[in-house]
Amino acid sequence: MEKRAVSTERLYGRLVRRILERFGTGQRSGREGVGTLKELGEWLRSQEWSIATLRLYRMALLWYFVDVGGQGTREEVGAILGMEGAVRKKRRGGPGKRRKSEKGWEPVVGWLHQRPVGRDVALWMEAAMRAGYRPGEWWESRLEPAHRRLWIPTAKGKRDESGNRLRGVGIEDEAGRIWRYLDFASESDWQVVEAAMLLRDRLVGEGRSSPEVLASYAQWLRRAWDAVHGTVRPRMTLYSARHVFAGRMKKAGVDRRTLAAAMGQISTKSGKVYGRALHAGMVKPGVVVPEVLVNTVRTPGMGLAVGGLAGGSPAGGSPADGSPGGASFSVSPGG
Repeated sequence: MEKRAVSTERLYGRLVRRILERFGTGQRSGREGVGTLKELGEWLRSQEWSIATLRLYRMALLWYFVDVGGQGTREEVGAILGMEGAVRKKRRGGPGKRRKSEKGWEPVVGWLHQRPVGRDVALWMEAAMRAGYRPGEWWESRLEPAHRRLWIPTAKGKRDESGNRLRGVGIEDEAGRIWRYLDFASESDWQVVEAAMLLRDRLVGEGRSSPEVLASYAQWLRRAWDAVHGTVRPRMTLYSARHVFAGRMKKAGVDRRTLAAAMGQISTKSGKVYGRALHAGMVKPGVVVPEVLVNTVRTPGMGLAVGGLAGGSPAGGSPADGSPGGASFSVSPGG
């Protein structure tokens, strides 16, 4: 059985209870066998939910019936609860989880810069927009000033039972940690990223922790957005900065494999949901994505790429190929 975080199992448990309550209890709880399970699948596909909601409910039910209940294999139950023929409702201006572009960001920056802590939040966002790291990756990222290089620990690395990498692109260190890196062709972008890492060092020296700092920054960002934009939704969140990075890369014409490598994703499929090139603004990406990482990204339908790389790390210096070569993009003045 696949191991999951306790928080994920709790979420799945809540979702399953909600589904079964809405579908019906007793005889229709899904416990009487495949016949009822088939009805449940038909009912799921008839609901006017978004694609994301339907997919999440399906994963929760697979966990409940297969992992917890032991009722068949994931393939068997998954076929019954499949999404083919589902009513797919596109979200209409709902609140959403987060804004996926930098639209509306400029006035928020102005509000933040008027407050001491707000300036730190603005710096964090600007750096993340240039490096594309996840919020949790920032705290342990490392600088290599000699190459204007940022090493980022991939937060979502994962392997299957055979050792093949399922998630995360990068160079694996001796401890099994996966690192990706970006070289900055833009001096101004490098200065922003460097300043954000110096901010991290100061916070560590003050005894602060990553969860504490990020929670505070997220709260300040919500406050700033509401002060400037009122009830306009979705808000920008800390994770929105990663979407902005992807949007800028897409607008610059970056191919999918290069984008995936820059964001630490093993497949080009993941990048489809990131960023909005239409609202990417005028700032062009100033990073060089190393080919040694791009070549490990797989494209669905075209087979798997290399399972992983060894050698090179923030502690070991240069990557396996010993050079900063890769895919580079034009840099705008001051961008």
